[in-house]
Amino acid sequence: MLPHPLAFSVRRALLSGVVLLCGTPALAADFAYEVRPGDNPWNLTQRYLKDISYWPRIQQYNRISEPRRMVPGSRLLIPEQWLRLQTREVRIDAVRGDVTIAVADGSSRPAQAGDRLEPGSRLVTGEAGSAALAFADGSRVQLRPRSELGVQQSADFAAGAGSWVRLELLRGSVDSLVAPRSGPAGRFEIQTPAAVAAVRGTQFRVHADERSARSEVLEGRVAFGNEAGSQALDAGQGASAQAGGGVTPPRALLPAPVAQPLFADRLPVNLPFPPLDGARAYRVQVTADGRFDTVVSDRTGDRPAVLAADLPDGDYHVRVRGIDADGFEGRDGEWALKVDARPEPPVLVEPAPAARVSDERPQLRWSRARPDESWRLQIADNPKFDAPRIDRSDLSEPAFRPDDALPPGVYHWRIASRNPDEGVGPFSDAQTFRRPPPGPAMEPPQAGPEGLALRWRDAGEGMRYQIQIARSEDFAAPAVDAQTDSPSWLLRDAQPGTWYLRVRSLAADGFEGDWAPTQAITVPEPAPAFRVWWLLPLLLLI
Repeated sequence: MLPHPLAFSVRRALLSGVVLLCGTPALAADFAYEVRPGDNPWNLTQRYLKDISYWPRIQQYNRISEPRRMVPGSRLLIPEQWLRLQTREVRIDAVRGDVTIAVADGSSRPAQAGDRLEPGSRLVTGEAGSAALAFADGSRVQLRPRSELGVQQSADFAAGAGSWVRLELLRGSVDSLVAPRSGPAGRFEIQTPAAVAAVRGTQFRVHADERSARSEVLEGRVAFGNEAGSQALDAGQGASAQAGGGVTPPRALLPAPVAQPLFADRLPVNLPFPPLDGARAYRVQVTADGRFDTVVSDRTGDRPAVLAADLPDGDYHVRVRGIDADGFEGRDGEWALKVDARPEPPVLVEPAPAARVSDERPQLRWSRARPDESWRLQIADNPKFDAPRIDRSDLSEPAFRPDDALPPGVYHWRIASRNPDEGVGPFSDAQTFRRPPPGPAMEPPQAGPEGLALRWRDAGEGMRYQIQIARSEDFAAPAVDAQTDSPSWLLRDAQPGTWYLRVRSLAADGFEGDWAPTQAITVPEPAPAFRVWWLLPLLLLI
């Protein structure tokens, strides 16, 4: 929110009264105090300044000619270094991952929840580290992975004039939830190498590196600026700044993605969500607490998906925001995420995916992860498993063979693991195998005037057949290799001798059945031609 008209402000503030501070410590800031009835240099000095001897300085600094007749509503400027301050603690409220405290003498140590940060110390988070800082007035700052934040000051002004917090974000990102400033002098500042964000109570983010800074406001108003200029950012706006350059005009942030509950029964977690218009990338944070003080995963990618490598089973919160073409991160969508992925399902070993299994009682095998686990197996005729043909939850060995024959067809199977520590886990991804129909039974061949008629049992409507006829049992060079819609074949002009033949059915989708057992047939030598030459003498005698 904007400072109240009675608030202290900085001499170089905008006319609107928004507090703006430059990032250069050498520039002194003045508080502007609005005179109230009964104020004079003496009682103001007693209430707010370091020592009573400062009252002549206030009078001289503000050119007060009649100190006992100060006009209510007029403004006094007071250099900040004259104000009396009492240091207040900054506490590390939550820590996760690699987080260290670096102090002024150059030493460092691992950070722990409950540690206090003294002025001049820095908090540094590693690749997967995050931390939350708690301030005496109830404000919180959440430091994200790969960040470095220094504490310059956390103090209360005298006589209830408010608190003054100054932080320095050297690199990385912070999310800040600043309690409304109490008292006329209260303020909260985050300085970066390129600009300063100053507020009196709001929710906002700051991102920084060595040369640039960016701020995004979620609630309230933030003053964001440097020596070259400043901007007042309202909720839903952002701006950026370069070191030595001005601040960009406010721009609208992307809206929040549509929230939806998420459930993960697979690792790594890879859950898509609806894409957001105008987003070129997404930032996804996962936390085990509702405040996002620390995060178990903080990823940025171009896919609209929740990605996390290894989350223990449990309930989480997901925060998602789009990132526009200039790198501004939009408003947050927050979702519930439940992970129930353990024990992880085994690896399905046999049959292989989409395998062809001729055995009518096929052997199924899968992996074992620990000696005390057992399994649940389902085999179904459809991928929904709404009416499994086989559902066994009492398997203690990683193998199974059905008691009864499986008819020809396509089957889907999956396995879930169980152990004493984690209970029953999710099913594996289903795999399929196919039981082909057996080869059609052959009938005895029938010799006729046109050739040898071959017939076999009809496999059903819509089926085709492949027939092979060869001189050798290996069918290496078949004399006939043909397909037909009819369960019959006419073998014409076959040479005498032994022939081998086999038949299989072909489903409408092209799936090939098993070959029927090979049949051997013998084509006999032709009967001798009728010899009439011996009748010729008799004919000549007539």
